[in-house]
Amino acid sequence: MLKPSIAITHTHALWHASFSARWLVFVVMWLALCLPLSSRAAVLEYIPPDPLGRWMDLLIEQGQPLTINDAISRQREGLFARNREAVPKFGIGAKPVWLYMTADNTGALAAERYLQLEISWLDRIDVYVVHQGEVLKHRIWGDAVRGAPPPLVGLGYVFELSLPPGESEIFVRVETPDPMLLPVRLLDATQLGALQRQYDYGYGLLYGFLLALIAYNAMLYVGLKERSYLDYVLYVGAFALLNLSYTGHGFAWIWPGNTTLQQYAIPLFMVVIGCLGLRFADGFLNLKDHAPNFHLFVRWLSICGLLGITLTIAGQQQSVAVYLAFLFVLLFSAVMVILGVIAIRHGQIFAYYFLAAALSAMFGNTVTALAVWIGLPYSPIAFHAAGWGVVIEGILLALALAYRMRQYQRAQNRAEHLARTDQLTGLLNRRAFLEHAMPIWNSSRRNDRPLSVMMVDIDHFKKINDTHGHAMGDRALQSVSTVLMEICRNSDIIARWGGEEFVILLPETNGDQATQLGERLRAKIAALRLGTLRSPIRLSASFGIADRTRHESLEQLINEADEWLYRAKQSGRNRVAGNSLMPSR
Repeated sequence: MLKPSIAITHTHALWHASFSARWLVFVVMWLALCLPLSSRAAVLEYIPPDPLGRWMDLLIEQGQPLTINDAISRQREGLFARNREAVPKFGIGAKPVWLYMTADNTGALAAERYLQLEISWLDRIDVYVVHQGEVLKHRIWGDAVRGAPPPLVGLGYVFELSLPPGESEIFVRVETPDPMLLPVRLLDATQLGALQRQYDYGYGLLYGFLLALIAYNAMLYVGLKERSYLDYVLYVGAFALLNLSYTGHGFAWIWPGNTTLQQYAIPLFMVVIGCLGLRFADGFLNLKDHAPNFHLFVRWLSICGLLGITLTIAGQQQSVAVYLAFLFVLLFSAVMVILGVIAIRHGQIFAYYFLAAALSAMFGNTVTALAVWIGLPYSPIAFHAAGWGVVIEGILLALALAYRMRQYQRAQNRAEHLARTDQLTGLLNRRAFLEHAMPIWNSSRRNDRPLSVMMVDIDHFKKINDTHGHAMGDRALQSVSTVLMEICRNSDIIARWGGEEFVILLPETNGDQATQLGERLRAKIAALRLGTLRSPIRLSASFGIADRTRHESLEQLINEADEWLYRAKQSGRNRVAGNSLMPSR
């Protein structure tokens, strides 16, 4: 009875052992694929168009520079270490690095390939092709190598290699005091062309957007003479120059052959961007009035940054300049966020846009800085995060500028409205009346169209003030103004002429029509009752009317209407008088 149980247990154990073995084989195969050994040659036809760091071994130079023969000897001695990152990264001021990989050409003819190193700020790059122990090719490139051609725009440094049939060894030596990161690809012509198109589209989109931002804000500055627009143009322009610097476009197009400028262009423009960004924030957020201490801090921070980068460049301290630039940009990003928070606390609504823009820029700058320096693995997205962070920042800052301009326009419109409006009645004042009336007068004369003016005066207004107080007098003015606005047409221009006197311009209205309107207004005002039931206050008004038929100027027309008003008051008040009739009740 025990035999079946033993057999089942044995079978179960064998199955478990077999299962474990299969998993062990799978894991080993997966590690072999993901972490290729340095001794395994990469077959050219199967090399992916991605960074090949995991296919390479590396050696960091110690002491004197190594020759290619020294590097070959050390590789044979097994002193090169296996690299486990797709893009090896060594930070700022790193010692020179050797990369090594083998490529197996299984064809019968030499294979044409392109070794691409995307980073354009590397000082010196030596590429060696070794076949059967013999150096077949040696190419030197870099932005510190005088006479060397500039890097290809977008692609960086591209070395054309001819790999003979069989196994070839590729040695790459890189030296730079800048952040050393080495995204190396081995591509055929088709892959290189596809990568070039990808870069062209991406950079075309980025630069097109930046140029549009610059042009738009430059036109606004020319039209409005608002300092913030000019500061923003300079800020975005400096970022465009920085991007052109680290993509190789600047070395190829703007300062070709100037290796000294190319070596210091990136840290210089990084500091300049920070200073121009702080200048923009200072003026845009009006720190001088709202936060004077931060206004001074921003000024001194900018001065220290410019002074520091100038001294390091003058002293040819390239590594120090790079360290200073990275730290300054990170500090600038943090300060911009702090300034946005301060502006919000001071009640500046548009500062919400500014804060969102500062956060997006800070995130992009931080990601890119850490991706090329320390803290984050390199990736194309992380490498270009600063650029697209600025794109988002540009959109948000454009919204902030537009919002603030709308606020200024509203405030200006309110100020103009107050300057042109009588605050008690809400009617136009004398100056605004003349501004509105003059074009209508000119049009009426030019086209020989009817036009009339009506002067209105509240009867016994001084008595109302003296007897019932100025508050009641104000109510009387407001009540009469309401009647005028309710009965007159939208095309009529009503204004408070001064004191208790009003003026009305009546387009397309002759003297008879104006008189009829005056009678309606007189009756409506006479029906008003102010005060209380026990002590009512009755209002009345006198009217003087003149039409355009006999006058050469608007002033003459108004003066005649004023004369008829005087006659109406002399004839007993609460009546209409004009040049189309005799004074009447």
